[in-house]
Amino acid sequence: MPGVLGRTYFNTSLTLPSLVEEDPKFTVLPSTKLVCTIGPVSNDVDTLIQMLQTGMSIARFDFSYVDTQLHQTGIDNLRQASKATRTLCATMMDTLGPEIVVTNRPSEPIKLEAGQTVLLTCDSSKQASSSVLPIAYPSLAGTGILPGRSVFVGQYLFTGSESTSAYLTVQQVDSSDMSAVCVVQNSCVLEGVQLTVHIGNMKNTAPILSDSDKQALLQFGKLNRIDFVALSFTRSAQDVKDARAYLDKIGMSEVKIIAKIENMEGLVNYREIMEQCDTMLLSRGSMGNCVDPEKMFLAQKMLLRECNLAGKPVYVTRVVDTMTDAPRPTRAEATDVANLVLDGADGIVLGSETFRGKFAVACAHTVLAICRQAEKCFDSFAYYQSVMDFAGFHSINPDISKTEALATAAVRAATKLQAGLIVVFTVTGRTARLIAKYRPQQPILTVVVPRLSTNGLKWHCSGDFVARQCLQYRGVMPLCADPSLGSPDGAILKAALQEANKRGLIKAGDRVVISQCPRVNERFPVMAEAGVVKILTISQDGVTAANPVIVNDDGMQRCTSLHVFGSMDAVQDCSDLF
Repeated sequence: MPGVLGRTYFNTSLTLPSLVEEDPKFTVLPSTKLVCTIGPVSNDVDTLIQMLQTGMSIARFDFSYVDTQLHQTGIDNLRQASKATRTLCATMMDTLGPEIVVTNRPSEPIKLEAGQTVLLTCDSSKQASSSVLPIAYPSLAGTGILPGRSVFVGQYLFTGSESTSAYLTVQQVDSSDMSAVCVVQNSCVLEGVQLTVHIGNMKNTAPILSDSDKQALLQFGKLNRIDFVALSFTRSAQDVKDARAYLDKIGMSEVKIIAKIENMEGLVNYREIMEQCDTMLLSRGSMGNCVDPEKMFLAQKMLLRECNLAGKPVYVTRVVDTMTDAPRPTRAEATDVANLVLDGADGIVLGSETFRGKFAVACAHTVLAICRQAEKCFDSFAYYQSVMDFAGFHSINPDISKTEALATAAVRAATKLQAGLIVVFTVTGRTARLIAKYRPQQPILTVVVPRLSTNGLKWHCSGDFVARQCLQYRGVMPLCADPSLGSPDGAILKAALQEANKRGLIKAGDRVVISQCPRVNERFPVMAEAGVVKILTISQDGVTAANPVIVNDDGMQRCTSLHVFGSMDAVQDCSDLF
């Protein structure tokens, strides 16, 4: 795909004095989403309440750390915290996947000295020591391990700054392909709850879901109605298909799949992976062991830009490692977070910072504060234009679907009118995703209308799943609609505007753009029209609509029709739902 690196969408009118002014107290959360890994330091109710109030959108439970009881305590307490704060929070289950770990570890740490040799072996009967490191992998045959290749051994959720990680260089591979002699490049003490192993440019043939993953999905994921499953070390589109087949088989068909790109195989195949998964996640910690440091930024920008152009949500890990042990990030880390926002990331994932860090809540607050500042400088209109140009939507005969046309019309109208809010009515979340694709500067209040289905024995409502899963999209603020209120064009819309006013999203005189794209096979129609963008002006009470307006191509406003862009043909093809 030519020109995928794009550019950073930075536009600021800030003056030097404004940099030293104290920021006002913000009541609206930033558009960028925050994923926090829940661990021993963050799984109590009080801490989770603080993290939700700070702005955590998704709670991550990482099964690379195999302690099901710890994760169950965390998710139980999360439910309590969500109920206490009346805050929607999605849940993500991160699989172990084909990750390689050191086995048979002694109770005491393993000390390695620079220059010594250590045997990396697939013989699980060996005891781990300063001279032997047994790994959970059947054989080195076919992995591509050769003399000169690098091997990393480090603690679970390593930050790279601690002295608990070892960098090894392969010296000799045994003829049986069961072991390799490696030279230690740095002195360290290997400790922590788990030691992971990364072999440079390795071809890993293990299944994408290990036996322990399948058991955890049944006993934890299904039981707790997890919203997302993150596939560690995704290598190909087939990995995603295999995981999808298993999730469907065990009754987790509503779960969204996040493909974690964290090795060379995944990076090479990222385009085919992107077509199959629901969300992409660049795991910079593991990827950093496969890509040369001077090329890491290329992989990051390429992946972010292509996901942006495709409207695929994309997340990035490893941003403020320093805050695992310190109350403030480094200047480089703070700039890194801001640049991720300017490069179009949907969200940021915190790992060790909130799993075992000393400043979990402060870290979440700091990252979101940086995101808010970066969003103030984000040139949303230039971003919108670039995506439109790349897709050819500015041409005379654009190849554009009705739903995409409605989404672009909503964003364009909101930009021209300087609207305060975009309200989206959706059943599957697709309309919200398409609008978020264009990164409007306005918050996207998404009202999820429940979808009812039946297997002939009982009815099932999926609205809560969709609402939580909409939390992954940048700028989207989901709500669950109550069908008992009646027509969404009336009472539900009024309730949505009341909630927007309560949250400080709108005030009297603000313009509000409303978008919806229902399908004829849904039980609850969203509005009277089949597909439309509306514009309303908020009256003096701050919650009801005054006279509607439309905006023409010349930028002039007229109080005539309610419709900015409409289609009386309902969308019946649901094949592109995400």
